[in-house]
Amino acid sequence: VPSQQVGLVVPLMDARRNNVYAGFYENAQPVFPEAHLSFAEVLEQVKDAEQVTFVGEVGAFVEQIQEQLPQANYQETLPNAANLALWAWDKEADSLHDFVPNYLKRVEAEENWLKNHTESGESYIKRL
Repeated sequence: VPSQQVGLVVPLMDARRNNVYAGFYENAQPVFPEAHLSFAEVLEQVKDAEQVTFVGEVGAFVEQIQEQLPQANYQETLPNAANLALWAWDKEADSLHDFVPNYLKRVEAEENWLKNHTESGESYIKRL
């Protein structure tokens, strides 16, 4: 999250079909949990904020931002591997065994399988 930004900063990652992975930060602190949302839900979540800046993969959503929140700012900012490496250079490494991924959404194949197998009690993962 850009530290110099004032107001609510909303990093976006395009999740296709007008959905995003979004975070909501003010003063570099989370104000809402990260989530997988429709972009309409994101706009609803931030509509009352005095100042909003969308960052990240905003290209597909610029028209909606301009229509719904004309006062909002947006900036297409994508991660840069070299900058991430420099940022992490002096940081102490975390233990790989302590890393826990935060899955915000099931994969589409699993969602479809669960729709078709609601009553069977059968596991999505087949053990061999």
